Amino acid sequence: MRKGLRYDPLYRVIDEPTELRSIEGKFRGMFDRLKRISSLGTIPQVFEMAKYPKYEHMIGTIHQVNSLLEVVGEEVIPKRYRQPLLVAAIFIHLGHLPFTYSSERALLLASNLGDRSEDNRIKHYVKTRIRRALTAAGYDEDKQDLVMDRLFSLRDFRHLYRYFSAQLLVENWGSVEDRVEGLGDDDLKVAVRNLIDTDCDGYQYLQVADEADFVQRDGLYFGTVKIDIAPKHLYSPLTTTQPDVLLSEQRLIEYNRQYLAEKFYENLDVVSFTRLYEKILASLIWSSCFELTWLEEYDDRQMERLTCERFDSESNRTRLSDTWTQRASDLFQGNLAFRPIFKLDGVWFGAEPDAIDVEYHLAGRRESERGLLRYPFETGILLSVDYDRRQSWLRLSDHDLFSLVVFQDESNRALLEILKVASRLRYNLSVIRHAPVLHKAIGRQLSWTGEVRFDNEAVFKSLSRAISYIEQNEEYEIGEYVRDYLQSLSKIVTFSDLWEDEDNFFWRAVLMQRVTEPLPDELSLKGRRVNFLRGLLELPVRLLQYKSTRVYLDEIHQELLAELGTDIPRDQKGEIFEALWLVEKIVEKRGNYQIFFNGLVITDPKKPTREQDEHEFDVIELLINDARRAECNIYACSIADDYRQNNREPLTMFADYLHSNFPDLTIHTYYVIPQDKGAGDWRPMMEDAGRNYRPDL
Repeated sequence: MRKGLRYDPLYRVIDEPTELRSIEGKFRGMFDRLKRISSLGTIPQVFEMAKYPKYEHMIGTIHQVNSLLEVVGEEVIPKRYRQPLLVAAIFIHLGHLPFTYSSERALLLASNLGDRSEDNRIKHYVKTRIRRALTAAGYDEDKQDLVMDRLFSLRDFRHLYRYFSAQLLVENWGSVEDRVEGLGDDDLKVAVRNLIDTDCDGYQYLQVADEADFVQRDGLYFGTVKIDIAPKHLYSPLTTTQPDVLLSEQRLIEYNRQYLAEKFYENLDVVSFTRLYEKILASLIWSSCFELTWLEEYDDRQMERLTCERFDSESNRTRLSDTWTQRASDLFQGNLAFRPIFKLDGVWFGAEPDAIDVEYHLAGRRESERGLLRYPFETGILLSVDYDRRQSWLRLSDHDLFSLVVFQDESNRALLEILKVASRLRYNLSVIRHAPVLHKAIGRQLSWTGEVRFDNEAVFKSLSRAISYIEQNEEYEIGEYVRDYLQSLSKIVTFSDLWEDEDNFFWRAVLMQRVTEPLPDELSLKGRRVNFLRGLLELPVRLLQYKSTRVYLDEIHQELLAELGTDIPRDQKGEIFEALWLVEKIVEKRGNYQIFFNGLVITDPKKPTREQDEHEFDVIELLINDARRAECNIYACSIADDYRQNNREPLTMFADYLHSNFPDLTIHTYYVIPQDKGAGDWRPMMEDAGRNYRPDL
């Protein structure tokens, strides 16, 4: 059955199946093309050493399937299914486009431009190519429509190459059948299902073999920990009833794949490059002068030359857009630098949206021909939106969760654009997992060291103590204030979607149950109040400003003000005064979006631990004002007589840094002091601190 040997960088010497020799000889052009396509797509543009041809991975996958067939008996994989599985392994990667998954996602992205309810020429091209494979697999019309939907919504964009590979197998089956002894017409359906049918045992076997090769091979080329698993250990435990069982060796493969994903595949520099490449290529594909056959015929170098220099494979200059090819050239030459601002996992955007809907929403764009492609170059913000499969355990429903990353162009920094994305996210963030990440990420943008921490424990203690006084003085039952406040927040219809997030639902439900339970001591009650307050201040500020909800903060404000008039230590008065001002600002509705930072400490991690804290800023308000511009108000709260001397230098340094890095930002600095503490009037008042900037209009 097998003739010849081949050298392989990973396995050293491997057998060459007769089927491969026969099929490759007939379709030499298709196989040679894989020798000029990087198996890792665009990743070598970031990690140069991670470069090897897709052809090499194809040979490795065939070797793994060969090994599988040698290890397991016919009681697991019957004889009639063995040759179709090997043929599927030979064809599995032939459907890849240049730069692999990145170009395939770009093709699907271009299919969604314009009116998504209608088929454009690109979507028609994709459907035509894969329809024959779906028909050969015996899929009925409903199942074909489901496949199409999952592809064009980008849910299964990584499966597109398999459908293209299956289409090539179907179209060339006559030649394959003539060349490979023992194949019959019935074997085509089996081989095609092995390529595309996720419910098929053959698909699972092929998936295990494919992953076993690329994980070990990628580790070799990335220069990370190399694993070498013998096929007899990997495949011998497989059975007909458990074709995809996670055995110990398979778990080792999976753990290494996860490591490679976190370290390389999902590296944010890789993500940034890839998403920009996809938008550029999608725009070129959308052009009427782009020939779709280029995707089928070109290798990586030819595609790069086409997109960056406008030359086709015969060195003829094409009529592709100068603007977009220049962007491609800048990208490949390293002249486009979008750095990550924040990353959020497991975000829910409702029951219906797909990844493209979410990106349209966060980018603030309507469906159009190129709006989804142009915005990074117009606003300086790049969004990466993916389905978050790893976070699916968080949800009890079948709704999709998304992972998103926000990048900003280093040469086009604008705080307004970051705040716009944050504003569009406010109905979707979990108070436990997402909002704190967003707060810290935006805080880092304000830091001249790029790092911050929040020192607000004293303020939370002051607020918690105010709640305890309210419950004592206003005849509330223990925990009733918190329970009533949560109920009031939940009744705001505008933010009803906020509670559909299960994280928020459980945070609210658990608090409403526990705050009224008998408690062993006051310390436990304080902990629950602080947990409530942390979540409360992570909620959208607007939710706290409605007439029905601000009354609760007004009560806290009154208690804080009353406590300042009592005989308490000076340090404690300073903490209460800061908490008082924070509450006073939160209940004041201003502009279209507000976000507050309390106790933001600029830190320098390069210094010794005890010297890392550089400056602390009491209350910072960022907003999109009524003029739809970004505004930053910095408040230094003090009850000391020498408040100017203590705060002038850090306020000046902070304002100057923000102005030099975000020229779009309106900046105000204020001292916040008591009206007349000598007369017992602790109401806060603002005094201009003198360092203010207003951008040119």
